[in-house]
Amino acid sequence: MPQDVSEISLGDLAHALKKLRPTNENTRLAIAKTLGMSLQTSQTAKTATIRKPEKGDDEEQSGATRSNPTFDPISTKRPLAGRLKHTRSEQPAPSIYVPPLPKSAPESEAQSPPLKPLFFPRWTRGILSAALATTSQIGEVDVDRVVQVLAAGKSVEKFPLVSLPTLSRGVQLLIDRSQAMEPFIKDQGRLHQQIMNVVGPDRVTTLRFVGCPTRAAGTGPQETWSKYDAPLTAAPVLLLTDLGIGRPRLSDERSGVAEWLNFAELVKKAKCPLIAFVPYGESRWPTALRNHMSIIQWDRTTTAVTVSNKLKSASEHLR
Repeated sequence: MPQDVSEISLGDLAHALKKLRPTNENTRLAIAKTLGMSLQTSQTAKTATIRKPEKGDDEEQSGATRSNPTFDPISTKRPLAGRLKHTRSEQPAPSIYVPPLPKSAPESEAQSPPLKPLFFPRWTRGILSAALATTSQIGEVDVDRVVQVLAAGKSVEKFPLVSLPTLSRGVQLLIDRSQAMEPFIKDQGRLHQQIMNVVGPDRVTTLRFVGCPTRAAGTGPQETWSKYDAPLTAAPVLLLTDLGIGRPRLSDERSGVAEWLNFAELVKKAKCPLIAFVPYGESRWPTALRNHMSIIQWDRTTTAVTVSNKLKSASEHLR
């Protein structure tokens, strides 16, 4: 019966000898034996035959070493001629089952990972209420102020009322659609919906802009936008923008500090509070803008208390 030829070849032996670099002939022969081969040399035929080791091979190998101590099967000066004889193991190779990969869903059914909002979800309502509330004298009579007026010997012509925070003035929401804000589009959409839930959809005026609102703003396609106008009701103006921080220096959409200062002046003349939610740390905010608007870090570390303290500090500075 013909013998099966294994996958071990003469090249494998040569590669092993080159890799291991044995220092003597006995080590070379041991490596060949480990691979199921044996080396024999013949002075008459000047050939080397590699075959399956049999009984008495150890003595023959020792003789080969003595007769040809410089024999090197991988030497380029002494090319090895011969043939390879070895047999495959009688035991069948173990079968290995590799389960197929699961079929991928069609691209149309692929779902995006869930959005992780920039504001902590449980704090968002409190943050928006604190940021968008304005004071209005709609409460009871302010007795303390009446007493102060009478103690000064003056007459009370109009009873002052207690100032209470209210959302009745609504809000003008300005959403920055610049290319640098594309990573935050989903956050803008989510926050837009939450603002309408807190303030009321009929009290939210939503405008979009690129660069700075003074260039143009509107609700439809960009080519339909027009000149920006501040609210007439002293409603707070809320910006969802990066204030030009994340835009390339040579980009047409990049807005400079001077542009934002002009915009802040327009809002100030309308007596509207100006707040900006910025998705970058305070160290990157333009210093010249900090005294002209209330900048809030759009981040999970922000709380309603943080916003209240920021707005209180800004109102005291503007006085």
